[in-house]
Amino acid sequence: MSVKFISHRGESLDAPENTLPAFALSLERQSDGMECDIYFTADGKIVCNHDGNTFRVSGEKVNAEINATTFEDLQKIDVSNNIAGFRNTRIPLWTDTLQYLGDREYYVEIKRGDVSVVPELIRLIEESKIPAEQFTMISFGDEVVKAYKEAAPQRRALLLISGNPTVTAEEAIARMQACKADGLDLNGADNVDKAYVEKIHAAGFTIDIWTVDDPEKAKRFIDYGVDGITSDCAAKLKNMFV
Repeated sequence: MSVKFISHRGESLDAPENTLPAFALSLERQSDGMECDIYFTADGKIVCNHDGNTFRVSGEKVNAEINATTFEDLQKIDVSNNIAGFRNTRIPLWTDTLQYLGDREYYVEIKRGDVSVVPELIRLIEESKIPAEQFTMISFGDEVVKAYKEAAPQRRALLLISGNPTVTAEEAIARMQACKADGLDLNGADNVDKAYVEKIHAAGFTIDIWTVDDPEKAKRFIDYGVDGITSDCAAKLKNMFV
């Protein structure tokens, strides 16, 4: 079976999302890779967090905007989301997550269509010497994907698309061609079936599905022939199906 199982925000079912413990757990459990979300801080550091602020992950106590807060000030905020055993967990620098990558794949989402992150992310990737086959940038922003591929054509980028039902395969293909994406990273919408996946592949693109935690749903997409599944419990699914 060639499908990849990618840990969504790390193994986020069992550890605080987008934190070093979640990424460490993904390496320990040997999923096929990990996924994160990134923003610039106010002082130009790239950090991992899904939302544009800390409200939810701080247990709905501290509402600091990531873009408007320095990294030093973010370090004062507990982002364990009240998960037992993880008190005082902090938002990490993206570069600090690399210690838990190993030889696996890394899917990194640039949030809010922020094209300004692209040059610095590429600089950090090149500085870290991550092989091209291990790194994939993902974004809902067509312009972000296009800018990334123009700056780093040798590196892989996927176009994120959501919605249920989601866009047709033909619409997805047209958008990927326009922004020079290497593939599609799609939510597990009800209108995605085997024919849909085959159309994406026939056009020369890959297709990944997010976020799938249910084994029955995962099996359905595996049977459709998708290339990857992003899951909060990726290692568990991998052990079930590989």
